[in-house]
Amino acid sequence: MLKALLMYGVFAVGVPAALSALGNELDKLSNKSGNDSNGSKAMLTVNPKSKAKLMNPLTASGIIFGKHGDLLACSPEDEEGHVAIFGGTGLGKTLAILVPTLRKWRGTAFVIDLAGDINKNVDMPNKIIYEPENPESTPYNIFAEIDETEDEDEQNELLATLAHLLMPDVRRDNSTSMFFKTEGRKMLTAALIAFYHAGYDFIDICKIIVKSDWETLLVGINNQKNEKAKDFISSFEGAKAENTAGCKQALDKAINLFAFSEKLKRNIRRPEPGEQYFSPDKLEEHNAFVILEDAKLKVYAPLLHVVTAQSLNYMSKRENYTGKTILFCLDELATYGRIDLTEALRKLRKKRVRVMTLTQSMADMDLIYGWDERKVMMDNFAFTVILGSDDPNTQEPFSKKIGEITVIKTRKSITERPIEKVVESAIPGRMYTMRTKEVSETVQEYEHTERLIPPAELGRLGDDLILLTRDGHMRLKKNFPPRYSIL
Repeated sequence: MLKALLMYGVFAVGVPAALSALGNELDKLSNKSGNDSNGSKAMLTVNPKSKAKLMNPLTASGIIFGKHGDLLACSPEDEEGHVAIFGGTGLGKTLAILVPTLRKWRGTAFVIDLAGDINKNVDMPNKIIYEPENPESTPYNIFAEIDETEDEDEQNELLATLAHLLMPDVRRDNSTSMFFKTEGRKMLTAALIAFYHAGYDFIDICKIIVKSDWETLLVGINNQKNEKAKDFISSFEGAKAENTAGCKQALDKAINLFAFSEKLKRNIRRPEPGEQYFSPDKLEEHNAFVILEDAKLKVYAPLLHVVTAQSLNYMSKRENYTGKTILFCLDELATYGRIDLTEALRKLRKKRVRVMTLTQSMADMDLIYGWDERKVMMDNFAFTVILGSDDPNTQEPFSKKIGEITVIKTRKSITERPIEKVVESAIPGRMYTMRTKEVSETVQEYEHTERLIPPAELGRLGDDLILLTRDGHMRLKKNFPPRYSIL
């Protein structure tokens, strides 16, 4: 009977025909005590409603989750809800969901594109492509929002935020590392404020910092006579030299990529007059693809972290319910380091921004954010897609959330008791007592609760995927291009 429910689309409610079929099947379950081959009968105990819509492939748009027969399950652009996608390498996070979604998307999008495969397979208007590895790339203006801000105090606040993005807190830092990072961040903030207002661009500031010892750097900051910058380094007066040197070392480590990369020197900069460039505000009218080879992901992780976080910060300041819907796609989420994603998920719902994260497992998220924050983060995703996972910490909570069935099983018991019977002997007129056993059989029914989809089954979904919503779930087929299939 459960298979019958699956065939009727109990997990894909949203079309009248599916609702009707579902109702018929539930009526049968409630009115009919049909036993299966094991002498059990199932009752559905999961809420089957879902907010995803089933649409004709020719007219479907928005986030495309997968196929249900000849229809596509999707969430239109103008609806709310962030999406978390889980699946191992090669199971279809990019090809079966992200690429089909971008092909149908009617708003704008920000995409981290590893190896450029997404860009090559998606034809979208008004593309801006930023390639950190390409010195001739469209440049990224890391100071764009700061340059457009007229108030100096607000500029300094944005520069302090940038310092925090360059030297983010890491959950696994011990107290010593945290001290050096916190104090090193003060040094970085002071340098950004002092040299920004002196007219330097970002890469030049990084070079000044790294090429100076701590004493020279502090003197250079003081020489700019910027009182706000001097406030940030006041704590170093009278500090032990070895502690200050440790802070400077932590600072250098955080920005070495920007100080020494000749490629980034040419593509992280303010643009020339009339030159196209990428900055977060461009997402209002453009589709931005940040393309990077997978093998260089760890090297450029600090840059991806800054670009991603600056874009999220910009979008959090949008007016509520205005402008085009922006799809914010974060492939391989765990590689960017810790960004304040939880707060972004809360704020962006009303900003017409939909976040789509793609990662392999819960364990990847726990490594960066920890169990507690990851749990809060997951509560802010309206849709979760499981394409397959062998991680038990991923399988168990999703299996539990999918729901259960109550199975009515039968149990037979046989009892024997000794009895005596008086029977007639073969000799006429004689009787004798015979000892024997009386056997009786009883059949009892009992309820047994089982998972609709056992945890281990989430590791062998093949061409299927599971879409979880706050109201239920759907079992769909992956929407691969024709030549792709998971066996």
